[in-house]
Amino acid sequence: MRGQQEWSRVNAEERIREVFDDAKAGQMQIVRDAGGRFEVRFIADEETETAGHYLARGGPDGG
Repeated sequence: MRGQQEWSRVNAEERIREVFDDAKAGQMQIVRDAGGRFEVRFIADEETETAGHYLARGGPDGG
C-alpha cells in the first residue's frame, strides 16, 4: 500500500472518480466529515500472485 490521501467530504464528492481510482491503485483514501471520517480502500475479488512468486515456484519436475 502506498500510504493514504485525505479529502474533505465536499472535495471527495466533486472528485469521486479520483478517490476510487487512487483507492484501487492501493492508496487508502480518508474522507473527513463532521464528527469523523470515511476510509475508502479497494479489495480485489481474488488475490493475484506476483510474477516473481509465480516464477519462484519453478516448473514441473522432469522426472
